[in-house]
Amino acid sequence: MKVKYWLCFGVLCLAGAVSAQELAIPRFVSFRRADVNLRTGPGNRYPIKFVYRMKNYPVEVIDEYELWRQIREVDGTVGWVHRRMLSSGRYVILTEDSVLRKNINSTASPVAFVQKGALGKLEECEVDACRVSFIFNDREYEGWLNKEDFYGAYSRETFR
Repeated sequence: MKVKYWLCFGVLCLAGAVSAQELAIPRFVSFRRADVNLRTGPGNRYPIKFVYRMKNYPVEVIDEYELWRQIREVDGTVGWVHRRMLSSGRYVILTEDSVLRKNINSTASPVAFVQKGALGKLEECEVDACRVSFIFNDREYEGWLNKEDFYGAYSRETFR
């Protein structure tokens, strides 16, 4: 019985290791917690460069080393964070003041006006625009934004 258990455990570990290595680079992810240390290198022995204080902040993984991910953020800052600090949840941060529209059509009626720096949850993307939801004053607003107005999705990326 012990042999079967260890064999199954080993196969599951191997399967997990393979799938973890198959994630695309680069890719967008977000911070799992509100306190994330950005380090100068891949390990706790490297100095902390900056401490992020925003949960769900979108960043781009540009390299991996063991349990560490090299990330780039909206202003181009690059550093290393432990993979436990990252989530596959997709969020965006506005780089321009923008109009959240009712549908993908750029002439659709506005749902809300959203300011630069606002953080929203990415729901789906078409070639030029994405459906994003924002929470302001305990109310959710959902609509479409042009990709050029935010950081958190690639220019031709599509998903549902």
